[in-house]
Amino acid sequence: MTEPVSTGSQPLVVPIRAGHVNAYLIRGTRPVIVDTGFPGSAPVILSALKKEGMQPWNVALIIITHAHVNHYGSAAALAGATGAPVLVHAREAGYLREGSNAPALPAAFLGKLLKLAIGNHAPAPDLAVNPVILVDAPYSLEPFGVKGRIVPTPGHTFGSLSVVLSSGESIVGDLITGMAPATKPRLPIFAEDPADARESIRTILEATPSIIYTGHGGPFTREQVQKLTGEP
Repeated sequence: MTEPVSTGSQPLVVPIRAGHVNAYLIRGTRPVIVDTGFPGSAPVILSALKKEGMQPWNVALIIITHAHVNHYGSAAALAGATGAPVLVHAREAGYLREGSNAPALPAAFLGKLLKLAIGNHAPAPDLAVNPVILVDAPYSLEPFGVKGRIVPTPGHTFGSLSVVLSSGESIVGDLITGMAPATKPRLPIFAEDPADARESIRTILEATPSIIYTGHGGPFTREQVQKLTGEP
């Protein structure tokens, strides 16, 4: 598990390394989990939760940033262990219910190579989970004990979501990636709409985050991401 980056105010985002994917724990009045990694990642995430002095039944919400199995593969297991509802974009709820993947369309050469290597993900009913909360617009996290909101950020997938916290921390899933190298932000290597992805990154930057957490690699500062997009 990588070390959290503190912005000096709460809630504090705690990164959880689940293989080559990052899951996150938000320490609000009650903890919130963001993304769940591949199947089999639940023990790692629950261990991180306990390390922070919290129990599974304390979890208020499980947020899925987008319906790719490496980000929701342990959602069913964690929902069962915590009793917390699962939240996803309304457009991608069907993928979770089927245990299938939203489209992964290569937007870069590395994406094409990875697509050839991993192929297509066949539906896996044993990974299926029924999302309880479906959103398609900004959604407050205040009822779950977290000062912040969920915002739609399409681009990587049409139903991608990001979390913007009042602490200055944002979690953006695969809207921005840190793959190859993990220390440098780049546009998503898979994108259903690259133009949407750029606009969504601008939306995140308009919230003036100090730290941006990504699904792979990172975290990155606002200044690093501004250089990526050419924003002033």
